[in-house]
Amino acid sequence: MKVLLADDEYLIREGLRDNVPWAAHGMEVIATAEDGEQALELARQYRPDLLITDICMPFMDGLELVENVLREQADICVILLTCYDEFEYAKRAIKLGVKDYILKPIDLAYMESLLDEIFEKYKARQEENIKQERTELLSCLLHADLDKQPEEAALAQAGILVERFYACIMIDILGYRFARDTFTEQELQKYFSRFAAQVEECAAERMFFYEEFQTEGRVLIVVSGRNAQQAAEHMQAVCRALRQNVDLKNEYPFLCATDGVSGDVWGLQAMYGHCQKVLQYAFLYDETSFLDYAELKRIRQDDGTQIAANIARFVDCIRTFDKGLIEQNICLITDNIRESGRYSILYGQMFIASVYSQVTGALKEFGIDLSEVFEDPVEEYRMIITAGSLQKQISGLSELLGKVCDYVHGKKGAAHHTLIEKARQYIEQNYTDHSISLQSVSASVNMSSCYFSILFKQECGKSFISYLTDLRMEKAKQLLRYSDQRSYEIALAVGYDNPNYFSTLFKKNTDFSPTEYRQRQKENGAAKQKKS
Repeated sequence: MKVLLADDEYLIREGLRDNVPWAAHGMEVIATAEDGEQALELARQYRPDLLITDICMPFMDGLELVENVLREQADICVILLTCYDEFEYAKRAIKLGVKDYILKPIDLAYMESLLDEIFEKYKARQEENIKQERTELLSCLLHADLDKQPEEAALAQAGILVERFYACIMIDILGYRFARDTFTEQELQKYFSRFAAQVEECAAERMFFYEEFQTEGRVLIVVSGRNAQQAAEHMQAVCRALRQNVDLKNEYPFLCATDGVSGDVWGLQAMYGHCQKVLQYAFLYDETSFLDYAELKRIRQDDGTQIAANIARFVDCIRTFDKGLIEQNICLITDNIRESGRYSILYGQMFIASVYSQVTGALKEFGIDLSEVFEDPVEEYRMIITAGSLQKQISGLSELLGKVCDYVHGKKGAAHHTLIEKARQYIEQNYTDHSISLQSVSASVNMSSCYFSILFKQECGKSFISYLTDLRMEKAKQLLRYSDQRSYEIALAVGYDNPNYFSTLFKKNTDFSPTEYRQRQKENGAAKQKKS
């Protein structure tokens, strides 16, 4: 901890520097000053952690010095040295945020006890800062793009060793998201806080990093070890503690996802992603369970490339809410599974869980909650997932998807038609703005861009970009026919800030450059005049 001493009395200044065992208190005197102005310059140069200053000094008194230093370095700790007749000044200084004041002549025993107290608080603050920095860096490691990962030196400074071994544990409270329809936000927050506190307590001894995702009902824990075995042991110990000590597990069961051990810190993001994939299958469980990503991969062994291709195509078509296309793909997948001869109830459950997750996500993107479609979404899902045969599972799934499609296209149809009309009006009023986009137009009608794109094409018969381009081209033709504006001016007038791009696009749409189009229109006009 760096200390700056300021006092115009030489004996006091040097006496403090030489007679106090600074190192024993975790401190070091980095500079001394004989007046306020000199002290301010030294504070700016060295940025000390503790300033000990007299009140009465030449050029700049102690109070003015404190005000200036605190303005530039708010976290610095300050002790004032004062005489009895300066007591009122000392009280004023306390209001400024000064830690304490010591009366002259100085009682070294009292001063040393005060230094110990200051150092303990400083150390606690430093540890908290390092913990916060570690949390931010690890959060960055988990969530940021690869090209935005923190530097190795910054990680080491925060106590994150790159070459150490790490493991992820992610916990999902089963049914938490559906409980949002039953309980108030306050009730959910209270429960989640209790649950998270128990989880954190179970992992406290071995936990290296901890993060909460309250809106999703999830908790993430990262453990580390000197080698792979130690990291794995720490992970297993945390899982055992969770199994044995979280007394809420019967009331609200949870799924605990893991993914082995990474040989360095850079593998954390992949493990985090794998744990999230595991939790996509939380719908399969109705009691506290533990599932590793490797086990999930074994369960999800490909039943054939054709099945995989058809399932991928099916997942894509879900987001179109095209009832006929969805039913067609379901039949195709059912035939593939039957022909493969590898079907199992567990495989069917995994497939349905994946589809259900995709449907929920698609509806969410479009601003629709599954509870709008079904009175009890959880029960609808359980009825399908617990069916004892492939045919019953597929029939239940087909019925569920049919209801979703009917809701999206039927009950929302009239409202969506009105919204698309509003969007078209918005485009008509703003097509001249070169920054207009799918995102800005969909936002103008409070709709997600993904859903808006699908709905716009259904209502207008063409994509948003085609509609906007056609509108701009028609406006450009009018300006070319009835104005003397130059090509680049017309480009700007219809929303293109790049005249070359406008010319290329215009020719692609009309088979003529803007200049050729204008000339052709003039020739046609002249020909009509001659005939008349």
